[in-house]
Amino acid sequence: MASDVLELEDRRWEALIANDLDAIEELFHPQLTYTHSNAMVDTKESYISNLVNGVVRYLAVDREDVQFTEIGDTAVITGAAEFTVEAGGRQISINSRFSSVWVREGGRWQFFVWHNTPFP
Repeated sequence: MASDVLELEDRRWEALIANDLDAIEELFHPQLTYTHSNAMVDTKESYISNLVNGVVRYLAVDREDVQFTEIGDTAVITGAAEFTVEAGGRQISINSRFSSVWVREGGRWQFFVWHNTPFP
């Protein structure tokens, strides 16, 4: 199962960078909670709206120290990453630690929680 969820996590990043809204819609759980590095929190609806309206655009991600834990129908991926995004009309890089939580419902894994904390 680990490889399935890790592949979905890779697919999620590919979809974000490609701005593939159909894939994002499919991968994200309806009750998603997404906590950004600036402590702002999005729901699935508000997150996708920001992508559609160009509030944020993902350009690249480089992850390392990725760890995986699965307990029942919950999978947690942690690690460190450098994200390059365009926000507010400027390109920024964010170095942080992250937690990505996936849940399995009806035999299908979906992205459920994101939280990242920037390095000081």
